[in-house]
Amino acid sequence: MKIFLNALQFAAAIIISFMLLCGCSTPEEKKSDHFRKGLKYEKTDEYKAAIIEYRNAVQIDPEFADARYRLGLAYLKTGEPAKAFRHLKQASALDPENTDALLKTAEMYMQAGHLEESRKTALQILEANGNFPDAWALLARIELSEKNINAAKQAISKALEINPAEARYYIIKARVLKALDSPDEAGRALEKALEISPEPLVFKELAAFYLNQGDHDMAENILQRLSQNFPDSPQTYTLTGNFYRGINEREKAGQAYLQAIEKAVKPEDEMANLADFYYETGKNRQAAELVEKILASQPDHPLAGLVRAGLLIRKGQSRRALQITDRLVQDYPRWAEAHYMKASAHLNTGETQLSLKSTNQALRLSPEHAGARSLMAYNMLLKRDFKNAKKEAGKALQTDPGNLRAAVILGKALIASRETEKAVSLFEKVKKQAPENTEVLYNLSAAYLAHGEPDRAIQTLEELLLLKPGATSGLEMLAGIHIRENRTDTAVSRVRKQVGIVPENSDNMVLLARLTDRFEKSPDKALALLEKALETDPENPKIYAASADILTRTGKTKEAIKRFREATEKNPDFIGGYMAIGTLLQEAGDIEGAKKAYQDALKQRPKFAAAANNLAWLMANESKPDLAEALQLAMTAKEAFPYDPYITDTLGWVHYKRGAYGLALTQFSAAVEKRPDLPTLRYHLALAMYKDGQTEAAEKELEACLASEQDFPEYEEARELLKSIRSKVNKKPSTKKLSAMPVK
Repeated sequence: MKIFLNALQFAAAIIISFMLLCGCSTPEEKKSDHFRKGLKYEKTDEYKAAIIEYRNAVQIDPEFADARYRLGLAYLKTGEPAKAFRHLKQASALDPENTDALLKTAEMYMQAGHLEESRKTALQILEANGNFPDAWALLARIELSEKNINAAKQAISKALEINPAEARYYIIKARVLKALDSPDEAGRALEKALEISPEPLVFKELAAFYLNQGDHDMAENILQRLSQNFPDSPQTYTLTGNFYRGINEREKAGQAYLQAIEKAVKPEDEMANLADFYYETGKNRQAAELVEKILASQPDHPLAGLVRAGLLIRKGQSRRALQITDRLVQDYPRWAEAHYMKASAHLNTGETQLSLKSTNQALRLSPEHAGARSLMAYNMLLKRDFKNAKKEAGKALQTDPGNLRAAVILGKALIASRETEKAVSLFEKVKKQAPENTEVLYNLSAAYLAHGEPDRAIQTLEELLLLKPGATSGLEMLAGIHIRENRTDTAVSRVRKQVGIVPENSDNMVLLARLTDRFEKSPDKALALLEKALETDPENPKIYAASADILTRTGKTKEAIKRFREATEKNPDFIGGYMAIGTLLQEAGDIEGAKKAYQDALKQRPKFAAAANNLAWLMANESKPDLAEALQLAMTAKEAFPYDPYITDTLGWVHYKRGAYGLALTQFSAAVEKRPDLPTLRYHLALAMYKDGQTEAAEKELEACLASEQDFPEYEEARELLKSIRSKVNKKPSTKKLSAMPVK
C-alpha cells in the first residue's frame, strides 16, 4: 500500500532532511559564530555590522560578557555613548576582572558629570590592582574636576611613578600644575609629553598652553612642528585651523580646515569643523550646505547637529533647535557648547528660567566659556540687575577681549546705571574694533543720546543707516531725536527718504505711516502706505495694529470690516483678511468677534505669529483667562519674532497675569530695551518690578513713562501706582516735569 503525503507533511520532511544533511547548530555555537563575525567586521572598521553581530550574540546569551564588552566599544565608535555605557557597565558587572570595561565605565560616568560614581569605580579598580596607572590618572582627572588639586597631584604622581613613559599622564600633570599656578612647570611637563610621544594630541595641548599664555608665536611654532611631523594627518590642519580661528585670522583658518577635509578618508568631522567655522563667521548658507552633507551620511554627528541647531535659531525656529539640543545634552551631558546652544534657544522662545538653567550648566562645565558668560550677563540685564550684568560681561571680556556681545551688554548696563561717560568711552573703543557693526553703532548712538549729545547720536545713526538701510530701530531713534528737537518735518522727510531707499522694508513703512498720520494729519496717506506695506509683508503684526488705530479713530471701522469680510468670503484662505477683521474688532471693543477672527486665521495657519500674539493678549485679559493656552500662543509668536518688542511684551503680560513676576520682568525688560520710547512698555516693566519687590526701580520706570510726550491708555493707572509707591516710602513728589503734567 502506497503512502501519500499531504503538502504540509512533504514540506516538513524536506526541512528535516535538510537539517540532517547540514547538521544542527547549538545556541553556544551560534553565539560564538556571531561573536567571530563581529570581530571580523571590527577589523575592517565596519562597526554597524559588528554591532548587529554582537547584539545577536547577547540575545542568545545575555550573560556573554565578552560580547557585551565588544558591543559597548562598537557603540563608542559609532558615537552612541548612552548605549555604549549600558553594555560596558553590564560587561564589567559580568566580568569584574575586565578592568578596561570598568575603566571605560568610570570614564563615562565622569563625562556624564557623575563624579562620585566615577570615583567609586576607579577605586574599585585600584582595590583589585593598586598598580593600575590608568585608574590613578582617571582619579587625578576626577579630583581636578572637583578642584581637589592636591589630591589630583598625588594621584597623577602615582600614575607616573608606575609608568613614567606615558605621555597622557604628563598632560594631566600639566593641567594640575596650571591649576596650582605653576605655568613654567606645566610647560615643562608638556614638553616632556612631546618628547615621549610626538603625537598630534600632545602638540595640540602644548599649542593650547602657549596660546593661553598669550605666546602666539610659540603656539604657531608648535603647530609648524606638528605639520612637519604629520603632513598627511587631517588633525594637523584641524588644529592649525582652530589656532588661526582663535587669533581671528579667518582666511588662514578657512584654508586649514579645507586642507583637513582633503586629507581625511572619512571627512565628516573635518567638514563639521568647517561648518562650525562658517556658522561662527556668519556664512550661514555655506554652513547649512556642509551640515546637510554630513548628516546625510552620519545622522547623529554631534557637531553637525549643534551647527544645525544654531542655524535654526537664526532662522527663528528655536523649537526645532531645542529638539536637537535636548538630544545632544542627553548624549553628551558634559558638553558645555550644547548646553549653551540650548540656553540660546530657550531665550528666543521666551523661556528665561530654562535659559538661565542651561547657561549655569554650561558655565559649571566650562567657567571660561565667553558665550555662556555673555548670556549670563544678558540674563542679568533683563532682570535689571545691572551690577551683576556688568560683572558677568566683564568676566566674558577677560576670557575673550574681542567678544562684541559681551561689550555691548556691558555698555547697555552702563547706560542703564547712568554711567553714560563710561558707556560712550566703551562703545567708541568697540567701534574702532568693529566699525561696520550696526549693533555697536546703534548702542553708541544710545550712549551719546543718554550722555546729552544728540548731534553725535544723529551722526552715528546716519552711519548705521548707510550700512544697513533696513535698520528700523536706528531710523526710529533718529526720527525720535528730530521730534524731540521740534524738527517734525525733518523727522518725516528723513523716514520718507529711507522708505525710498528700501521700499520692501515694511517696518520702515509703518513708521512713515504713523508719522504721516500724526504730524501731517493725513490718515488717508497713512492708510495707503500701510496697504502697500501689507503687500510686502502680510505677516507683520505692526501693520494691522497701525491700520486699525487709524481706521477706528477716523470712523471707518465698519466700512473696513465689511470690506475684509467680503474678501474672506470670496477667498477663505485670505489670512490677512481675518487678521485685519480681528484687529479692527479689537479696537472697536468687540473682543469675542476679534477672538473668532484670530482663531480663523490660526485655523488657516497655526503658527501665524500676528494672530497668535493678539489672541494671547485678549485671552490673558479675560475675567477668567485660560492662561495656559494664552502662554502657548504667546510663545508661538515669540518664536517667530523673538526680538519684536510688542510680541515680547505680550509674553511678559501673560507671565504677569500668571503671577510669574520674575519671568514677566525679563520679557518686559527686553521689550523696553528695543523700544524705550513707548510708555506702555515701561509701565508694564514698572508693574513687574513692583510685584518683584523692586520698588525703587519701579518708581524710576513710572517716572520715565509718565514723563513721555506720548499718550498711553494706562496713564491714570501709572499715576496712581506712583502715588501709592511714594506714599508707602514717605517720599515727597518729584519736582520733575511729571508733577506739572495735566491729567490725560
